[in-house]
Amino acid sequence: MKKIILTIILIAIMGFTVANYYLISHFSNPHAALSPSATPTSPQTAFCQSNQLSGKIDAQGAAGNIYATLTLTNTGKTSCEIVLGNTITVLFNARNIITHYEQNIQEENFILAPGAKVYSQVHYPNGPQCQSTIIQQPIAFFYKTDQASLAFKPTEPTGKLIVQACSSQSEKTMIDIWPISKTPITQ
Repeated sequence: MKKIILTIILIAIMGFTVANYYLISHFSNPHAALSPSATPTSPQTAFCQSNQLSGKIDAQGAAGNIYATLTLTNTGKTSCEIVLGNTITVLFNARNIITHYEQNIQEENFILAPGAKVYSQVHYPNGPQCQSTIIQQPIAFFYKTDQASLAFKPTEPTGKLIVQACSSQSEKTMIDIWPISKTPITQ
């Protein structure tokens, strides 16, 4: 009886060996073990951190309007991922400034190479039509996502971006914001 059990175990082992050889030889890459340069086809790129990015604002006036280009640059040594779309936020103290997003687009992840740039644009009046006096209000723009928050620095000598707003709380000043895009926005 022991000989029969041992014979069955031996046949089972041989059967598994033949089946394993068949499966390996027919369903695997026979050269995979010989190729030392085998790497994943799409390595994961990390999201850009605030210390890998720089942001600047270049504002120019034109016929009662200010158009400012916001430029976000990868200053790091490696590619990283950013979020295109409505990822610009605004910070100000005035209660009569209103922000308006020009386009409501779906956010999209984008790989930003070292030295590469993405763009946004903002628009606001240079001298709003007010019944009251005009006051200067400091304003700041940020690239803000779950992964990074970065202030856009004005290229103006004061280092601050100033919006001319009405002093009356009932008179509103509108700031238009375009989503971050791969190409500069021209209006």
